[in-house]
Amino acid sequence: MDFSTIIPTFNRRELLRRTIQSVLSQDQAKQEIIVVDDGSTDGTVEMLTVLAPRVQMFCQSNRGPGAARNLGLSHATGEYVAFLDSDDLWFPWTLATYRRVIEQHVRPAFIAGCPLRFTDVSQLAAASAGEINVESFPDYFASGDQWRWFGASSFVIRRDLLTAVGGFAVNDGEDADLAMALGVAPGFVQIKSPATFGYQEQTGSLTGALDYRYRGACELIGRENDGKYPGGHIRQAERRRILTRHIRPVTLMLVDGDQIRRAWEIYRRTWTWNLAERRIRYLLGMPAIALMRLITNRGSGRQTKGHT
Repeated sequence: MDFSTIIPTFNRRELLRRTIQSVLSQDQAKQEIIVVDDGSTDGTVEMLTVLAPRVQMFCQSNRGPGAARNLGLSHATGEYVAFLDSDDLWFPWTLATYRRVIEQHVRPAFIAGCPLRFTDVSQLAAASAGEINVESFPDYFASGDQWRWFGASSFVIRRDLLTAVGGFAVNDGEDADLAMALGVAPGFVQIKSPATFGYQEQTGSLTGALDYRYRGACELIGRENDGKYPGGHIRQAERRRILTRHIRPVTLMLVDGDQIRRAWEIYRRTWTWNLAERRIRYLLGMPAIALMRLITNRGSGRQTKGHT
């Protein structure tokens, strides 16, 4: 089978150079590499021009990673599409591992790779190919007994099914949303080992990260309530089990960031979902934590942030 590897990027020229080299260094050579520049101003385009024809480049005005991935998808020809963010890295065995998993599990719709977190590339030296260990399920919704998603850099998806669901939504939380849209596509495999990509942990604006997570949680809740995800009433409990695994941590992060009203909004909108899951500890604990934060803030004279 052929692979198309899609890398969206925005003003990460040097990190992107490193990422592309990791993709070019694969033991499995049969792939096309597509980089979509999302309006960079740091010389990324000039750097990519030198890499042609080994790397295909497409450009768009700054519209975000979801739109960039979709542009790459529109030019992809591989049977499977793999995604990699421009600050993450593949190991030499990554694509060969995906190929073996696909062959052993009869062309599943959706494969999730295994991350190795790093802040410095020297931390990746301990990674090795090793034996392949996976968990497989009839589809993604059937996998909701535990956390099984790690962002777009872990995604390998059959192109025909990816195209059928319309690719990525152009909004916050687009990677979790895509996993939900693929929820009943036949065959989901999570790779437990070896690590298939290095996930670069970035430091940045806490407020910006919270805004993104809040908007993403609202998108997921809204699309579920509007019946946008597949499976109908029969798969509702499985969908909401997965969604609440995403959303519960967001409410606690918002409380920690003093965004109490936003946390309470999400808590309220998913209260019945968590009750159905018997998440009593969360249902009782989150309000108590939020109240303690409010009391602490008032005692110190700090203001609680709302929907700003």
